[in-house]
Amino acid sequence: MVNKQEVNRVVLGVLMVCMAVAFGCKETKKAPLGTFTHGVASGDPGKEDVILWTRFVPVDSLETNIDWEIGSDSLFSRIVNKGSILSSPDNDFCVHVRAGGLQSGKTYYYRFKKNGLETLTGRTRTLPEKADNIRIGVVNCANYTGGYYHAFDSLSKMKDIDVVIHLGDYIYEGGKVVEGSSYWPSYKATGRQHDPMHECFSLTDYRTRYALYRGDSALQKLHSRFPMIPIWDDHEIAMKPLNKNKPGYAKFGGTWQERFDNSVKAYHEWLPLRPKAFETIYRSFQFGDLVNLMMLDTRVCCKSEVTKTPESLLDTTRHIIGSKQLKWIQEEVIQNDADWNVFGNQLLLAIKDMGWARWPGFPRDRDRFLDFVQRNPEKNFVFTTGNAHNPHHYIIRDETKRDTLVHEFLPGSISSGNNAEKAFYDPDVLAKEAKRLTEAENVLWFHQDSHGFIVLDITEEKLEALWYFVSSIRDKTYTVNIPYRYTLRSNQLE
Repeated sequence: MVNKQEVNRVVLGVLMVCMAVAFGCKETKKAPLGTFTHGVASGDPGKEDVILWTRFVPVDSLETNIDWEIGSDSLFSRIVNKGSILSSPDNDFCVHVRAGGLQSGKTYYYRFKKNGLETLTGRTRTLPEKADNIRIGVVNCANYTGGYYHAFDSLSKMKDIDVVIHLGDYIYEGGKVVEGSSYWPSYKATGRQHDPMHECFSLTDYRTRYALYRGDSALQKLHSRFPMIPIWDDHEIAMKPLNKNKPGYAKFGGTWQERFDNSVKAYHEWLPLRPKAFETIYRSFQFGDLVNLMMLDTRVCCKSEVTKTPESLLDTTRHIIGSKQLKWIQEEVIQNDADWNVFGNQLLLAIKDMGWARWPGFPRDRDRFLDFVQRNPEKNFVFTTGNAHNPHHYIIRDETKRDTLVHEFLPGSISSGNNAEKAFYDPDVLAKEAKRLTEAENVLWFHQDSHGFIVLDITEEKLEALWYFVSSIRDKTYTVNIPYRYTLRSNQLE
């Protein structure tokens, strides 16, 4: 039975939200019947199409059609495509439009409408048929409770980014921040707390968590200005069965498979991506013959269970990407014949400690991939890797340790706890880690107390990686600097 008081409370709340510019709505003379709650987004661009996203919640919480249009200018004087799409509770009122009929390498503007209410205008861009220069923003690991999303805000202000790739941990599924945790100082400084307060189990839990994260104005701004190509890591997706003794398990009362299904469904609802839920998520994007971008799945589709035993390293049946995905990588590289092959990847390819859960813990797949790289040196392989909360620059050499096969760039986190925060700034802990990394032959650069992103600036002759740091994620104001950059020359990886 519907609780009328609850309905009225929700209606009042969403109407108030609608009036906030941060949520991507325009005021109208007439009170709207519903509201666009979380702005707009675009993603997974093609040469002739792109995915457009918004969320519209009707007052009666029933399904309804909303209108969309995409044009070649921000005033929409030339509409190139338009239509209507169903907003339904079946998908948490999130809508995905495949806007086709576009030209390659062009900037477009889009918006959604309903009952006289309009979203703010979003900007997106299709993949080019030919390209002389491509700039890619690289982000990952954004814990809402960790601090302000200043890195998202900084990236959104750039004018020449073609696409943003998100390497995972778009949300975190954990419960509330408690006193004594490494996130407590950030919570005390910012007041950013998780909703729901418990770990996400049900579909409603995951949807509520995405609604919280997507309510952030900096993230909304980033989504509205550039198309995003996301891949998941372990915090969006329920990776393994819960410990039955863990607090909160009884509250869920379901199976791990149900939790996994809930996490996957919510991810596909709230992200502007092309694959359907439970379909293969690794996919590629071609920026002319300049860049072949491949987003890998080293988490869900193909990964064997992590077993921390020496015997497991000899087991050729264990995989991190699997034979099918490896074959796909090889075919994509050969068939597209791009100047640069850039990978969006969740787990470290380079060797750091043992790395049981990373590529080194699955030597069969790692060796087969690196053998392919070594046999095709002219293909210019570059890895961007997420999961780690600290920026690094690694190199992977051949067995002789003379030739560099792959450069691996880690952006560090947007707001998730870095080494310094996790260690509560203990100088002894940080010094020990700094010594280990400084002495490691495969680490060219690292930083232990920073938050930010990478921009890849790519031409036929070179690929330059620039690390951007924000000065703080606990203060409302911030500055930006570039502490490190590295340039790779085509076919000269040293």
